[in-house]
Amino acid sequence: MSHASITVAEGLTMADYRTVGEHLGPDPAKGLISEVAGTNEAGLHVITVWESKTDHERFVAERLVPAFRAAGLRPGPMSLTDVPLGALYLRTEAPAS
Repeated sequence: MSHASITVAEGLTMADYRTVGEHLGPDPAKGLISEVAGTNEAGLHVITVWESKTDHERFVAERLVPAFRAAGLRPGPMSLTDVPLGALYLRTEAPAS
């Protein structure tokens, strides 16, 4: 079953997001379907959609945590919401900015 993860990390910025992305490298995460990120007054929000919860957990343990360490970033308070998905719709083109 598809799985979504919604993470809000206080104190992190889009620059931090990009820095971690550089440490993750160009190889796509196995099972990742979609990812969006942005910030507001609560911090950095990252919403990911995965083929399975197992794919997400593997990515966090094997790639994301090491990328944070390599970047020298220690996230502050974070909230994580897991959502088993009952429906998934993807647009074929991005909306105009």
